[in-house]
Amino acid sequence: MRIGKLAGVGGAIYVDDSGNPGVDSGSDYLPSSRKSWTAVIVPTIVAKNVQSVMQIFLDGIRQDFGAEELHFTEIWSGIGPWENVSPAKRAEMIDMMARVISSFDLPIVHQTVSEQTLSDHPDFRRSLDGVRISDWKLDDISQFGLLLLCSGVSRHVRQMKSRGPSEFDLPFPLYIDEGMLPAGSSRKLPNWEDVIKGPEACFHRSVDVPGIQLADFAAFVITRTQWAAVKRTPGLELKPAEQIIFRAAAGLNILNLPMSSISPAELGRENYEERMAADREAKGLPRRPITPAGNS
Repeated sequence: MRIGKLAGVGGAIYVDDSGNPGVDSGSDYLPSSRKSWTAVIVPTIVAKNVQSVMQIFLDGIRQDFGAEELHFTEIWSGIGPWENVSPAKRAEMIDMMARVISSFDLPIVHQTVSEQTLSDHPDFRRSLDGVRISDWKLDDISQFGLLLLCSGVSRHVRQMKSRGPSEFDLPFPLYIDEGMLPAGSSRKLPNWEDVIKGPEACFHRSVDVPGIQLADFAAFVITRTQWAAVKRTPGLELKPAEQIIFRAAAGLNILNLPMSSISPAELGRENYEERMAADREAKGLPRRPITPAGNS
């Protein structure tokens, strides 16, 4: 059954994953074992307006392109219903969604876990081996990453609610794109009942819960931005595709990722890795990630 609403009667948390590329990026800071989850938080105060704008957007793409939903990897690659759509029109879809998210300043939390993440904390990693909390396997990177995301989202929502109580009529439902569990499934969460309704993770198809498409977009932009940063040659002008992605990224309100202004002349793997190394150092970690085998 299609829910057909962004957030029921109020605010909500929407989550999607950017998968595991399984491809060597050439950078130790983007390992192929990584699994990323992205949450977009729609505060109560803007939920109805966001729903109205998204409904207009989705009605338009159904009419103009025969697409039932917005999957931005498909739009970017020109596959599925976007196969015969011009690059300019597909770029317009990315720009439009970027404006939706930035105009409402929707808070975003991004969480990545990899084998290297666990290798940074070997004692903690050993403590997770074979551990289950309810039906959650803590030594599974994907499941562990989703729980870390829930923890981070809850922490940030509490902070935002303390500054604007009327904006967050908690607890919020947590809607996650199907994959880890099939659509229509739910799984009890071990904590965070003050922020997440249940507390439980509810899995749905993004076509049935359109708000998930907001998270699909945020996950896509963050992942593509990181990939472009480690792959591009510094000093060159941004390609049109890069301009689209970096312009979209500039409008994201990512609560837990540092934002910085950088020129095309500086943007490249060396600069990206230096910023990641500095971030690790600030957290008391080795500047370079430790390999799963324990070698730096």
